[in-house]
Amino acid sequence: MSRRHLIFASAGIVIAVTALAGTQSKDDPLDAIRAAPDTHKVAFENAIVRVLDVRVPPGSIEKRHRHPHGLSVYFTDWTVKVTADGRPPETHQRKSGTFAWNEAIVHTIENVGKTEGHVLRIELKH
Repeated sequence: MSRRHLIFASAGIVIAVTALAGTQSKDDPLDAIRAAPDTHKVAFENAIVRVLDVRVPPGSIEKRHRHPHGLSVYFTDWTVKVTADGRPPETHQRKSGTFAWNEAIVHTIENVGKTEGHVLRIELKH
């Protein structure tokens, strides 16, 4: 199975496992779509999940925003500085074709590399 097929299969598993999830508040001022609309676009949404197409240009800093539990699928190699509420900043190297489970978080991010960060973020509604 190719890496791309594995990524999409993993996304399908997350969607299937969350069949009993609730809804997410669109009135939240820290919702990623409201707080960082230049970089976060809704690619798909239903009662179970919301899928965000996230593109962060080099040097870009996103305003403080929140994400519920979910899966991040990385489509580019890039370097990101993540500052989660109450924690010191951490710098991460993201690799194209990889993915990671993420707990719910409120954070700011900065693309500190030279390439665009492109992420498919699959958020569970609750």
